[in-house]
Amino acid sequence: MRTLADMKWNANPQLNPLILCFCLLLLQTGCNQEHAVGTDDKPQGEVIAKVGEQSFYVADIDHEILIMPESMRHVMTGPVARAKVLDVMLKRAAVAQKARDMGLNLDPVIAYKMRQAENAVLIDSVRQWQSAHFNKPSIEDITAYYQTHQAAFAIPEQIHARHILVRNQQQALDILKQLKQQPQRFASLVAQYSIDDGNKARGGDLNWFGRGVMVDAFEKVAFKLHAGKRLSQPVKSAFGWHIIEWLGKRDSHMPSLAEVRAEIVSILNKQHMDAWVNALMEQADIEVLQAEYRIPQL
Repeated sequence: MRTLADMKWNANPQLNPLILCFCLLLLQTGCNQEHAVGTDDKPQGEVIAKVGEQSFYVADIDHEILIMPESMRHVMTGPVARAKVLDVMLKRAAVAQKARDMGLNLDPVIAYKMRQAENAVLIDSVRQWQSAHFNKPSIEDITAYYQTHQAAFAIPEQIHARHILVRNQQQALDILKQLKQQPQRFASLVAQYSIDDGNKARGGDLNWFGRGVMVDAFEKVAFKLHAGKRLSQPVKSAFGWHIIEWLGKRDSHMPSLAEVRAEIVSILNKQHMDAWVNALMEQADIEVLQAEYRIPQL
């Protein structure tokens, strides 16, 4: 077990003003989202607020609301809510301006982060454009992928188990004796004795897992248990001594196309995007000037 805590890889729209302001302050929207549409863009309408030389327009509030989670947008239609949105935008702009006055934007790391934030916004925009304009995977494409990648979608045999972990064999034997007399006490004995804090609150429940997830000593014993033999003898691992209880089994099976369709669509969309990016890289004027930074061509 990697550690017993990780033996497995495992919005209310009616926001009050304080929560609303907090949520808005946390909205990170790339590079200088508080940028007013006002320097070179010549926006329509009159200026509704200013922070120093930075102007804000009605459209800025509209844009701010547009980038919020959809669950929040419908409560932002009234004048009070829009005023609160503007208030948060002004606070952000004032803090950002103070950072510039302090020269923080001249720090090389901060300047790099600002460039990366701008790139992230543009990349996200490209992905949205792609989603709207590229052809969706056809049912023929989805079916073909499913048929040629069935091994990747196959769900292996899994078992459901729980355990009690203690430090020495004698203690494990004593607990096993109690369990044989009173099997219903498993969860309470976990709470009393188990040193695996990762799942102690769940009564030692490890949920469902397949082969290759747990360490070998634990797994070999766990997969030999069955309905007629639910409790193991004490099992030693690098973490201590385990008492394992078998709770169930799922045979390996192949999910239907309908069950994995969304996953396949996501895979095909990513492949399409990757191919588009690779083609873009071929067309772009890119040159790595120092040989040690060039990725070897296969």
